Amino acid sequence: MNPWEKLACEATPSFERMKLLLSHLDDPQTGLFVIQVAGTHGKTSVISFLEAVFCAARLRVGVCTSLDFPDPAQALRLRGEKVSPKALSALLSLALDPWEEFVFGPGRPTLYEALVAVALAHFAKAHADLVVLEASTGHRWDPTNFVRPWLSLLTRVEAGERTVALAWEASKLARPGVPLLTASLEYEALEPLVRACRTSGAALTLVDPEDVELLELRWDRAIWRSRSDPFALGPFETKFLGTYQRANLSLVLAALAELFGGFPLTREAVREGLGQAHLPGRFELIHSRPWIILDAAQDLAGAQAVLESLDSLPPVPGRRTLLLAHPEERLGRQMGDHLRPAFQEIAHFPPVELPLRLPRVLRGLGEDDLLVILGPHAVLREVRDVVQSSP
Repeated sequence: MNPWEKLACEATPSFERMKLLLSHLDDPQTGLFVIQVAGTHGKTSVISFLEAVFCAARLRVGVCTSLDFPDPAQALRLRGEKVSPKALSALLSLALDPWEEFVFGPGRPTLYEALVAVALAHFAKAHADLVVLEASTGHRWDPTNFVRPWLSLLTRVEAGERTVALAWEASKLARPGVPLLTASLEYEALEPLVRACRTSGAALTLVDPEDVELLELRWDRAIWRSRSDPFALGPFETKFLGTYQRANLSLVLAALAELFGGFPLTREAVREGLGQAHLPGRFELIHSRPWIILDAAQDLAGAQAVLESLDSLPPVPGRRTLLLAHPEERLGRQMGDHLRPAFQEIAHFPPVELPLRLPRVLRGLGEDDLLVILGPHAVLREVRDVVQSSP
């Protein structure tokens, strides 16, 4: 039986299942240098920048991201490369044995709990220098919170009416003796965090989200500069075109400065890593003339970020079209209304229909046109394949 099929989708909040999983794997987390990254916006961008810099510095870095893939193994990378599904399944079988201890004890582990546990075991076995874990902001019982990190990072926390509740959950990142860096300075998000740090004795560092400023945005790259410039980079480039990356870059440079001295993070490695970082679905340009951009924005804040990035790019002379695929029709319509001033044509599709409707849209594009496609990551992966296979 496939060991992944034994796992639960949801379970009663508890760390007991993580404790049992990791004990079966000889507690691999105890010997790892873990960086935990949480937040509602920017986690995956921050992780991508950090991973690219660590790889450029020739460090063995392991990364465990959220479960947004059909195969759990796709959420893991070691030194920028995918991890063998067979290796993870073997570790999971070991972690679940004996199965009776879970059935008659804390219950079936969730898929994410199991993924984090076997990821830590795999990275420990590979002698990783650092491990970067993506956490869920809205869940204090997130399995990554069972692990004591060496450094915690909190990106922007913004969720409308739920912002305060999510910020309170995120405040569980505060641990005695663990540096906590955040670029989320809005009062609703910051106030619970400050209180938690005072109570726990955690070291809180507030990072100016505008420390990094955008100098120039082109269709092939963005040029930035850090005001504090801890690595004396001067102007530096990224493949990430979104203007919203300034806060993420500010947090990344602050985190790298925190690690400087303990790891060989040279100016050259930082510059190379920031320039090579790539993240599909984050204002991703996948075709030029016509210009086609993919973005996984799924709320109004994400829509505004797309709008600001488009306004900062050189104008496109042709027609602007937006394809929007959102699982919640009402929110999708709100996003479309927000973006309407930037487009001549907007079309809404159910996510499952977008890849099927796309070829007809592509055939109607002129060389000078712009097509922006917003949708969930799983849909964007199919969309990318459709575009790349089109003549």
